[in-house]
Amino acid sequence: MVCPRVGIDLSSSDDKITPPPPGANAKILAIYDYWRRIAPGPRLLPGRRHLSPTDIPKLLPNVWLVDVAGNPQRFQVRLVGSALQLAGFPLKPGDFVEGPIPPARRQAALSDFRFVTKSRQPLWFRGMPRVPHEKEVYELERIFLPLAADGATVDVLLCLTVFYRSTGEEW
Repeated sequence: MVCPRVGIDLSSSDDKITPPPPGANAKILAIYDYWRRIAPGPRLLPGRRHLSPTDIPKLLPNVWLVDVAGNPQRFQVRLVGSALQLAGFPLKPGDFVEGPIPPARRQAALSDFRFVTKSRQPLWFRGMPRVPHEKEVYELERIFLPLAADGATVDVLLCLTVFYRSTGEEW
């Protein structure tokens, strides 16, 4: 399937798109640019301490934070923005990401979190939701951005998701 908005073939779930494409949602592009700006130095990842909510107030409703913990790794939701809650986002603070994912989709969904953690690269996606939502979500667009307290070991994921109705309007 080619996403008409950004002109990229999204039919293969194995293809990982790290930086967002130029036609991505403005919120996605803004959080990506912000993440790059707050990095403490070349080849260093920003940490949670570098992130200031006052720098990105218009993006906060679409932001969610996920802690990376344990061995094997688990992904636990720390924060969920208000726009996500209104759109029926199935995760709440304290939930582990795998909780609401149907077993048949679990590995594919978790592979995105693992990819970002291991590669230390962002991951952009646009397509059908992999997790059931409480409200009608036709399509979503999201980016996962790695954060590292020590600049290298990913311990938090800064995520931003935009939900779309079947009309193409944002939730």
